[in-house]
Amino acid sequence: MDLKDPKSQKLILLVIVGFLVFYFWYARIYSGYSKKISQKGFEYEVLMTELKNVEMKAKSIDNLKDEYGRLLERYKKVELLLPEEKKIPLFLNQMHSAAQISQTNILEITPQPPRPISFYNVFDFSVQIQGSYHQLGDFFANVADFPFLSNLTSVSITALPSDMGRDKRTITASFRLSTYCIKEGEELKKLEF
Repeated sequence: MDLKDPKSQKLILLVIVGFLVFYFWYARIYSGYSKKISQKGFEYEVLMTELKNVEMKAKSIDNLKDEYGRLLERYKKVELLLPEEKKIPLFLNQMHSAAQISQTNILEITPQPPRPISFYNVFDFSVQIQGSYHQLGDFFANVADFPFLSNLTSVSITALPSDMGRDKRTITASFRLSTYCIKEGEELKKLEF
């Protein structure tokens, strides 16, 4: 290659100018935009990750709302079994109705002080009834059919002397009859989402 040849000089000059243009383009324009592009790509990835997290949370919130609704329905059904304290007279009426239906005589009902347990109170009654074996069974069956929770404990059955068994009142049963009431202010309140 002859350096004195004008064609060669033009070619060399063109290569140098092309190299300088490429160098300035790469150093000043491309590398600046390349950094911005990579930074925007990183921001895009962060935003997409956050978006996926929000979508997953939205799905889990919907699932939680559905589960909360199901649990609230179950709670309402259980709450019917735990009357408010104001319904103790109804409980006593139910007990007297059970005695009438089973043809037993209630000899004694002694209320005990309420026992607080977590979100509910336990109301105990010491009860003594008199009747036949079958009448006692009917009474217990009627207690089991109360529209709210009730529990029989400490059952003690005593046979009466034969001279007192003339009208089929052959046994006396003593037991503790308990019912449960939700404490005031402990009722579940519905959450609004």
